[in-house]
Order: sequence, then C-alpha cells, then structure tokens
Amino acid sequence: MDNSATQGELEAGRGYEALFVPALFAPWTGHVLDGAGVQDNDHVLDVACGSGVLARDALARSGQSGRVVGIDPAPGMIAAARETEPGIEWVLGSAEALPFDSGSFDCTVSQFGMMFFQDRSKAADEMYRVTKPGGKLATAIWNSIDQNPAYRDIVAVLDEHVSTAAGDAVRVPFCLGNANEVADILSQAGFGDVGFETKTEQATFPSSRTMVEVELRGWLPLFGINLSEEKIADVLIKSDAKLSKYAAPSGEARFQTSAYIMTARKPH
Repeated sequence: MDNSATQGELEAGRGYEALFVPALFAPWTGHVLDGAGVQDNDHVLDVACGSGVLARDALARSGQSGRVVGIDPAPGMIAAARETEPGIEWVLGSAEALPFDSGSFDCTVSQFGMMFFQDRSKAADEMYRVTKPGGKLATAIWNSIDQNPAYRDIVAVLDEHVSTAAGDAVRVPFCLGNANEVADILSQAGFGDVGFETKTEQATFPSSRTMVEVELRGWLPLFGINLSEEKIADVLIKSDAKLSKYAAPSGEARFQTSAYIMTARKPH
C-alpha cells in the first residue's frame, strides 16, 4: 500500500479498477499500444496511469527486459495500481512535471488523461522531453459527447434529476473532441508525424442502472457533489426511462464508445 493514500482514496482506486476498468477502459489499451508501437525491450511511460490497466498491458508487450513506469497525481490510483501489479514502477506525480531524465523512454503513452491535465501545453513539453529521439507518443482521447450518445443520455439524467453541475462533471471527459486542437499542442511541443484515427469500442456494465451509479458514487464526489442514499436510489429508478434501451437480454448494459488515438514521433 502507498502510505500517502488514505484508506478512502485507496478504496476509490480499487473501485475504479474493479468497475470502470473492465467496463470501459480495458478495451482501449491495444489501440494505444499499437499506436505507440510498443514492443519487446521498450521503455514505456504511462502518463495519468490511473489504476494501471494500460501500463500492465504495456508490460506484457515490453517483456522482462523492458521497463514500464506509470505516473498519476492521485495517491489512491497509485496505491491501487501497485496493489494490482507490484512489478511496475508506480510514481506519484503530474504530467506537467515528469520526474524523469530527458530521453528516458522509447514510448510515452496516455489513455484518457489529457483532458484532465492542468496545463496541456506544459504536459506535452514534458512528454516530448522524456521521450527518446525517434521515440513515439500515443494517447487516447474521447470524441465529443455527441459521438458518445450513451454518455449524452447519462448527462441528461443528471441534468434533470440531480443538477446542471452534476451533468457538467460528466461532460468534462469529452471536452477535447476536436482532435486538431490536440494535434496543434503536440506540434508546438516539437513532435512530428502527428496524426489521429477514430476508433470505437464496446463498453459493458452489469446493468443500465450501474452506468449511472458509478457516476453518482465514483465520479460526482470528485467534484464535491455527494448525494444521499435516498437520492441515489431515486435517480437510479428514474434513469430507467433514458437508459434501459442499452440493456441486453442478459441484463448487462452494452453501448458503443468513440475516441481517437493521437500518435506522434519525436524527431531524431
């Protein structure tokens, strides 16, 4: 356990790993690692690693002779990541001040983290600095919420039954739907061969109500929005009108998600 994480932070990290990762994030790791060209012996940095799913899959590709490092500013995420895979170097820190020597990594990757960077240009400069000459960058970024209709429906539920602030909190991850904006940031940092490709994947939650519950319990509190158990139960019942259409015959909720994989290379 990472001693800098409180028990509450660790539990939040464990919850993220247990539900969000298999339901939403695990299907995307292959796209990012393919984009970065991660292979045997590579040194890989995962920026904003969360509970570590991308870093773990990078380790499987880079092998025993490779090196994988994950960095995240949230102590609970780092603690949960270390608990899940102690064989990776997990570092508490920010994308804007990477504590690594220049030219340390063959591949720098990030999965759904760039939207949350405090200073995207500074983070891009740092990712450029720590990447080796000739090394590659790949990052996954959600397309706009209009291209992710299930989340547009979740936002509608929150707007109506919780608050506009709650809906806005779920809009945040979809704020970089303009890929050209990100391409400009990377180009200004010095990267070349900047390009992107849109991909779709299937998300699978245990039920349509779970789609909303994870936001109510796991996401909104990060924005200071804490609901009573009575309010959560009420919102979940009312969510059926919008979200039951995503329920499969098995009871699971399944829906398509859309993101783009941005790739770039540091010139020699």
